[in-house]
Amino acid sequence: MLAPIPVWRPLEQPPVNSSDNQAAINGPGSVPTARTVDLAWVERLLILHRQVWSEVARTDRAGTGSKNAKGDDVKRFDLVANDAALAVLRELQLPVVVDCEESGRQEIGSGTPRHRLVLDPVDGSDNWARGLPLSALSCAVLPVDAPLHPDQVEAALVGPLEQEIPLIALKGSGAWRGNDRLETSKLRNITEAMISVELNHHSPSPGLARLMAAARGVRSYGCASRAISLVAEGATDAHVDVRGRLTAESYLAAARLVIEAGGWVVGLDGAPLAAPESLTDRLGLVAASSRELCDEIAEVLDDGRH
Repeated sequence: MLAPIPVWRPLEQPPVNSSDNQAAINGPGSVPTARTVDLAWVERLLILHRQVWSEVARTDRAGTGSKNAKGDDVKRFDLVANDAALAVLRELQLPVVVDCEESGRQEIGSGTPRHRLVLDPVDGSDNWARGLPLSALSCAVLPVDAPLHPDQVEAALVGPLEQEIPLIALKGSGAWRGNDRLETSKLRNITEAMISVELNHHSPSPGLARLMAAARGVRSYGCASRAISLVAEGATDAHVDVRGRLTAESYLAAARLVIEAGGWVVGLDGAPLAAPESLTDRLGLVAASSRELCDEIAEVLDDGRH
């Protein structure tokens, strides 16, 4: 039986921009789609978060001794969250393809699937296992045959496991926490910026060290989806991951939040973000509150490579 959804809604009737502008990369109102965004995904994502959040909250944080396809340790709550998410999707009886960090690819429901869900039931597992802040359910909804790219994400959820209300975005309709619309800080220069960087398994390069020294403040969170979504919320001004270790289930949903909140997500050289072929392909990225800040960060990182 599905848990009841919260009584609030992110937005009852978000204005969907249906014009076709494939020339845009990302940023405010980027790449509006000619497809009609299915507003039912808001309720489906709310149900998904509610069920996973409640199941994980009552599960212990012990390990299982096994590893997933990326080689990460699998915790008991990872499996519980994965099973809860798949159970919700089966009960919704919607034909979808699900690509998940823990269970690989599955087709759920009968009929021809129109959508693909890229799912990380618990991003930031190590944080949750140790009782540290910042971990989340991350789910991106794309057309079934679309590339794994933020510009293709039609609906997105980043649901902090320590909070009952998730962040949700619909393509062309904004990003929301409950009834509050998300906006980036719009900050344009690094000297005033509070940035986050990911440092796990990485010794900072000269360019990254220069960037960290130039910023007003630096944080490291150990959870890509939450670190990126903090940019969408305006809490931080940029997130930088130069390690070349990020996989799509960790960043796709959060990147869509940033785009819908008025920010930018690009590759480390400032060019459009690459689209990986699978969930095992890895990359680096910059998510920032403005195009100007993205460009400045890319320039500083590039200077460190010469």
